Amino acid sequence: MRSPSLLTRFVLGITAIELLTYFLIWPVTAILATYMGLAVTDSVNYWAEFRAIEVVDAALVKDADGSAHIEETPALRAYQARNPNFRFAIIDSRNGAALAGSSEALARVLPSGGGIIAIRNYFRLPNDPDPDARGVLREAKPPYRVAIYGYTLHWDDLGAVMRMLADRTQIIPFLPFVVSAILISWLVTRFGLTPLYKAKEQLASIDFKTVDQRIDGSKAPKEIAPFLGALNAALARLEDGAKQQRRFTANAAHELLTPIAILRARLDAPNEPGFLGDLARDIRRMQSIVEQLLVLARGAERGSLVAEDIDLGALARHMIADYLPLIVDNGRAIAFDPPATPVVVRANRQALECMLSNLINNALRAEPVGGTIELRVRAGASLEVADHGEGVAASERELVFEPFWRRTETTRGAGLGLSIVKELSEKQGGRVFVVETPGGGATFGLALPDRGAS
Repeated sequence: MRSPSLLTRFVLGITAIELLTYFLIWPVTAILATYMGLAVTDSVNYWAEFRAIEVVDAALVKDADGSAHIEETPALRAYQARNPNFRFAIIDSRNGAALAGSSEALARVLPSGGGIIAIRNYFRLPNDPDPDARGVLREAKPPYRVAIYGYTLHWDDLGAVMRMLADRTQIIPFLPFVVSAILISWLVTRFGLTPLYKAKEQLASIDFKTVDQRIDGSKAPKEIAPFLGALNAALARLEDGAKQQRRFTANAAHELLTPIAILRARLDAPNEPGFLGDLARDIRRMQSIVEQLLVLARGAERGSLVAEDIDLGALARHMIADYLPLIVDNGRAIAFDPPATPVVVRANRQALECMLSNLINNALRAEPVGGTIELRVRAGASLEVADHGEGVAASERELVFEPFWRRTETTRGAGLGLSIVKELSEKQGGRVFVVETPGGGATFGLALPDRGAS
């Protein structure tokens, strides 16, 4: 189900305000103004007239023979009990006679009318000590006239006031103002929403290929300008993401192109010495690149990773045990500096193993032959992997975490490992950093949210 448009809501809101003003705010304001002596009417009891007329009109019952009588209805009894000074009379305008049940004192002082139809005549009885006492003589069900006197305003009489205002003789003169206000509000709102309609047209023309376009908000009102600015900011983020995706795709194709070309060249000379070993190494390289690409892609899709409590020191020992044969085969060593007490973090185990694996691989490539990689687990949910290679220049410490970044074309690896560490660490609520190793080299650190020590 489609929700109403903003234009429709605004016009309906204006209409509701007008009707509320007409039926409630205006009479209440008029009553309060009269209370304060601002003379909207000469007495607040003017507003009680409509309820009193309703009650008496309902008590006037016409008989089948054309005559009429006054029926003492529950509403009439309740009204008289609530207003002890209330009197009424119903007069037959044909002969000036009051119907039985009318106030004799009131009927005596009323003029016979002389054939004049009393649409609405206001009066006050002589010698009445109440200065606010009022009466009205008006036409009722023909040929009868109703006179009421001594009515007093109560706030629940507003219901009768609103019913009076809803009468067509009252509301029809008000309708042109309502229609005019609705039309004006529609035109003004439509004009005010023009920048949004233009923005809609511009947005409809933007796709993945034209995400560099922006919405023109130069002529937008200040209330709409922040919204258009936020849309442009979102488009800028989408553009950055699209550029990264295109760059990622191009770099991935480039990284796979080289080992594929080498593999094809080797297949042309299957009798060369070491053919199977070289073939296996090329396949492992391609497999490593594909696996790293999958880690990045899956990490981006998942958004959040399922976490569990993990002993960081125990995990580091496990990873060292797995990597020790490879490290020894490459002529390096590894030293482990465990924490004084177990350090427990809440993280995704697979992601944490992947991050530590990439940090060890990175250090293994950088560590000179015969050197020792250092792995330290610190209190406060952090670990460090240090090598003693060329190090990372200060100007490159942000670049090293970009996908496919390598210092030179001859640098080993696909340039994906550290970007994977950065991606996964951020999804764990942590961060990765690089500092200089004392004496030369690079120390990569992984800081996770502090969950405390067990």
